[in-house]
Amino acid sequence: MPRPDSPHPDFPARTGRTRRISQLVAGEPGTIAGRVCLSDAETRLVDESGSIRILDHNPVPSHTLIEADGVWKDGGFHVQSEIRILAPSRKDPVTRRRQHEIRARVLRNIRTWFDEREYLEVETPLLIRVPGMEPHLRTFETRSEDGRQLYLPTSPEYAMKRLLSEGLERIYQICKSFRDEPAAPFHNPEFTMLEWYRAYADYSQIAEDTEQLVAHLARQMTGSHRLSFRDTVTDLTPPWERLTVREAFSRYSDVDADPCDPDSFLEAARASKLSDIDAKDDADSAFFKIFLDQVEPRLGSPRPTILTEYPTRMGALAKRSSHDPTIAERLEVYIAGIELANAFTELNDPEEQRARLEQESDKRRDLGMPEYELDQQFLGALEQGVPPSGGIALGVDRLIMLLTDAPHIADVLAFPFPDL
Repeated sequence: MPRPDSPHPDFPARTGRTRRISQLVAGEPGTIAGRVCLSDAETRLVDESGSIRILDHNPVPSHTLIEADGVWKDGGFHVQSEIRILAPSRKDPVTRRRQHEIRARVLRNIRTWFDEREYLEVETPLLIRVPGMEPHLRTFETRSEDGRQLYLPTSPEYAMKRLLSEGLERIYQICKSFRDEPAAPFHNPEFTMLEWYRAYADYSQIAEDTEQLVAHLARQMTGSHRLSFRDTVTDLTPPWERLTVREAFSRYSDVDADPCDPDSFLEAARASKLSDIDAKDDADSAFFKIFLDQVEPRLGSPRPTILTEYPTRMGALAKRSSHDPTIAERLEVYIAGIELANAFTELNDPEEQRARLEQESDKRRDLGMPEYELDQQFLGALEQGVPPSGGIALGVDRLIMLLTDAPHIADVLAFPFPDL
């Protein structure tokens, strides 16, 4: 108990807790600590391990953090001396324990899955000199003390491919990524990304990895391969549906044209008189408007969909298909209409990669987006030699939403934006 003349009598520096609530043994004395929760019927003490009814105690305000000596018997903890205040509560506490526990279990299971397959967990910088070139992505910017312009990464992709050039063959990373876009039900400006890369593999093998990983996580978290999200039941048992972009547009959209032929597709999109298409739209803008409105909501149920063979112009970091130069070996994974992951057979030709990045830089300029220099270290790694590889980026927050049937990404984050 703090001395009366202590400068902070309500906030003692030491406690004498001997047991967590879950460690109490009937009939044995102990000292427990936690937060008081009052109801009309009883007073309970709660710690991280559980809760217990407390009896024979002096009155304590609800939510106060206390310590008590006593013994557990007859269905409650009988206090044997005066309760000691550890910290008064001046406002109702926020409880995010469930979010933390679920996330910890998912991350632990992800790491176990990769470790068992001899992947090496790696770390790459969160302050970078050159961000990604994707035309529609905005990055967060900052400056160092010496005036250097730095950025938060939209993805660790460039850095992880540099590790492939150094001889690492199976790598994965769970990290924070950042995109300066409005918070939305499926997007937080700061989010958790899982990326993994396999040397001497392609995107079809990465797709098989993804099937196995997600099915495993669902089984570990829910006990079943059947996932319920927004009143839709999806069977995660591999193999999942494979569908090309061409097949998806043919099946679900009102535009009768090849989405991999930009000129004919744009002409058909404008002729379709869809209300969202206007004269200012280029082929890519029309593609995404139609895709988001008509195609994406119908993907991933009753089985997940692996959408393959994107137009080459939409896969700047992916290899062209060996049988059709108009398509790239890029795929996206959809579950219950939600985009979960994006994968490539990685482009490892340094000259073609440089040309593709320059095209993306030109498009950023045309769109009025901030312009960045090319990442010469990334291109240098390709010149050093990167083996044929497959890689993927998977949104961990969205995965947790799917596993828990959470209606909003904020429901699976301890500190969602903007409530930081």
